[in-house]
This record gives sequence, structure tokens and C-alpha cells, in this order.
Amino acid sequence: MFGHLASVCRRALSPWPSATRRSELQKRIGRTPDINVASRRLPGLLRTIATFRTEADSTPPGARNVGRPPSGSYTVIRTLDPRKLTPEDHLTTIPLARSGVLLCVSPHYDGHPRVALAYSEPGSQQDPRASSRSTLSGFLYYHQPACAPPLAGELRFRLTASNDPASFPFGNDFVTKRGLPWFVPLPGIAGSQKLAPIRHFLTSVEQTVPAQVMDLAQDHYLLFRTGDLAGTRYLHSFGQPFDLCFDKTNVSFVLVGKERSARAVVTDFTRFVIGVARTALCCFEPSTLPEHSGKRVVVVRVLRSLERDPLRPNPSYAGPPIPPELYPQEGRHLTVLRHRKPRIWARDVDEHWPKRARPLVTLFENAVEYGSPQCL
Repeated sequence: MFGHLASVCRRALSPWPSATRRSELQKRIGRTPDINVASRRLPGLLRTIATFRTEADSTPPGARNVGRPPSGSYTVIRTLDPRKLTPEDHLTTIPLARSGVLLCVSPHYDGHPRVALAYSEPGSQQDPRASSRSTLSGFLYYHQPACAPPLAGELRFRLTASNDPASFPFGNDFVTKRGLPWFVPLPGIAGSQKLAPIRHFLTSVEQTVPAQVMDLAQDHYLLFRTGDLAGTRYLHSFGQPFDLCFDKTNVSFVLVGKERSARAVVTDFTRFVIGVARTALCCFEPSTLPEHSGKRVVVVRVLRSLERDPLRPNPSYAGPPIPPELYPQEGRHLTVLRHRKPRIWARDVDEHWPKRARPLVTLFENAVEYGSPQCL
């Protein structure tokens, strides 16, 4: 459906002049370029394509989806730099008809974006459609991770106890039910027409992101758009946590490098991890095992299980007894069953098989370019 909508948009937009050409024509006749002109002509389609929603469950019967928030719900963002925040940049979420987070953006006359953040807590495990109407308060900000390429920048939401900017260092980033910070990656900002006010603000007003970096991120928007923001793991460094569900066999990653991003699909993470249910936070590490000396080999370390979805024996498993070392254990390497023996999962990124896991080499390239994993 998503690809169909994108195709419809391309056909609808094709008769129009390019954005650059349109701006030149507007300047000649004395009009100010309107960065949101497309959203007025195709509001329904672009709103569908550019909606950034994460952790969304199905809408409860009778519930109405949030459309355009009331004008009084928007906050004019004066800065996305944590060092320059003011009390006026503090925002409070508005209710959302379904569980998840929805970022709504509109332009402001002085070049600053107007932002509304809609939120509703995930429902309980007994009734996934039930959700709380509690609100969140904090600061929306732009985060550039340490020891990471510029393409790894992202928007985050820092929860704070008050609107005092001095409370920012003592707050915590909002975390989704996957156990990871809520975020909007830079390619999503660069390529979405709906987020054009934030793109303009970052490059032209605050100049936090150089124009060439934003252009490069826009080139990777298709990779971002065709992925599932709620299901794809965006990684740039060793030691960066990602969630691993042991009920699934395919795990999708987007590896963000210096000048490119690439998708990797790993199919043998959990294929031979038997008798285990649910989710754990894990991370990639360069292998230090003696048998991998002199090679670029990736291993996986289990960090911790999620409180809402802890690791436990799979009740549907009816096979032979499972060796204890096959159960994922916090702080230890992920072990799988191969050739009827428990072995540490490992991938040599310089091997040509399987090709879909080859982009994991980006982790080694970034470690050389931007620093060692210890600086994360």
C-alpha cells in the first residue's frame, strides 16, 4: 500500500516544475517560495506518507484517528540544540486515539517549525486496545551520536521534570515499548515533505546540519521509507543496543555509514535458538575469540531482557531437552545450535555468503573512521 501511495504521488507531482525551478519562478514574480505547497494540493496522500508513528497498535473500535491537532496544541520551536533551549521550547503531548507517538509539524512565519506531539501509552498485555491518556512533557531536540557519521543524526524527545532547560541533563529520552529511544532518523527528516519545516530549520536557521549532509540524507530517504520504522534497527556503531525477538527468524537492519546506508537482513539469529520466547536487547561487538584472530568477525552480546516481555521457555516447544548454554543469558554472547552443537553466533563480514549480511562491515568502517567502540 505504501509503495502504491508513493507511486500515485510521483504521478501526480510529475507535471509540476521541480522545487528549484518553482522557487526561481516565484522569485521572479515576487512571491515567497512555499515549502508546503505540495501538502496543500495533496493533503491526504502526503499526510499518509509522511506520518511518523511508532509502536502503533490497531485502532480500537469506535476510536477516531488524530487528524490535524488543534492550533493551540502546537509549540513554536526556537531551537533543537540542547545547549540553547528556553522554557518556551518545552512541550506537552496531546492525546492520541491509538497507542504510540505521532509527530505533527507545520511551518511558522519566521522559519521556526510549529510542533505537536501526540502520544498514548501502549495497552496492557491483557487488553492491547486499552491505553492510558497520560501525557509526557519535555524537549524535542536533535541528537548527533558520538563516534558516529553525520548521517546518524536524529530527533529525540527528552522527558524532563519541568520546563527549566537546566533540567535537560537530568532527564531521560522517551523510550518506546521496544526498550529503545523514540527517534526520527535524519533521512526521514530530509526526505519527508511533511517535515520540511524541520529540515529548513536545521540547515538554514540553526545550521546544525550542513546542507551537503542533508542532501546526502535525502538520497537515502527511499531506503528509510521502504523500511519499517517500528521494525527496522538503525545502527552505526558497535555496542549500540537493538531489540531481538526470538519468535522471529528474519531481523532487518539499516547500517549507517559515512556516505552511504545499506540494508542488512540476518536470517539465522534465532533459527537455531530453540525453546526460547520473547525479546532481549542485544548489541553487535567485534569478536575477540582466538579462532577469529586477524579477521573482521561480528558477534552478538545479550544485554538484558525487557521487563514487559522477558525471556522465558517457549511453552509450544515439545522437542528434546535443550542444553542450558542455548538459553540467552544477560552479559553473554548469543549462542545458537549448529551441527547439533551449541556455538557462539558469529559472522565474518568479509565472506561473500550470505550477501544480505555483508553491510555489517559498516560497523568496522565506522569504528576506524570515528573511534573505537569504547567511546560509545
